[in-house]
Amino acid sequence: MTKRTFIAVDILPSSQLKEAYELIRYRMRLEKINWVETGNMHITLSFLGDTDESLIPGIVQAIRNTAGQFPPFELVLKSFGVFKNLHDPRVLWFGCEVPETLTLIKKMLDEHLLPQGFEPENRHFAPHLTLGRVKDIRQLNQLGQLITLYKDAVIQKQQINKIVFYESRLTPQGAVYTPIETFQLGDGI
Repeated sequence: MTKRTFIAVDILPSSQLKEAYELIRYRMRLEKINWVETGNMHITLSFLGDTDESLIPGIVQAIRNTAGQFPPFELVLKSFGVFKNLHDPRVLWFGCEVPETLTLIKKMLDEHLLPQGFEPENRHFAPHLTLGRVKDIRQLNQLGQLITLYKDAVIQKQQINKIVFYESRLTPQGAVYTPIETFQLGDGI
């Protein structure tokens, strides 16, 4: 048996984040975009994909060993942008200032997951809060205006004190995330 899994830090949306998110959703309401529910907001540290259940105890230990080495830290969500590019957007996101702690957590997590058979991604770690996945979009000017509106804007500051190992089940209504285990930062310090 396999489970579709990922490792993340949760984002608990502030009123300011919700307001910005709702404005973006409203302005892009005529577009075909699969929006992330506010209760599912997170920043992915590692997407493991289909994971054999026999590997889960080793993954849990890898995350525990990593989380215990780092203190809680502040995460600043800042700016609005897109992945691929403005002419062919695929993902809408809020970016974040990348604290050194988050980069070090990601690096150690990758090292601890390697013996479990999970190779680190080849691309640069670009932590972000996914807001929506674009199916089709026509109002590129409207999207560009929103990017300009939120350029360098601080959307939310949040204290991060835990890492969560999730199972993700895809349903017709969207993804359902179920925590497998939660790990407090700094337990081993």
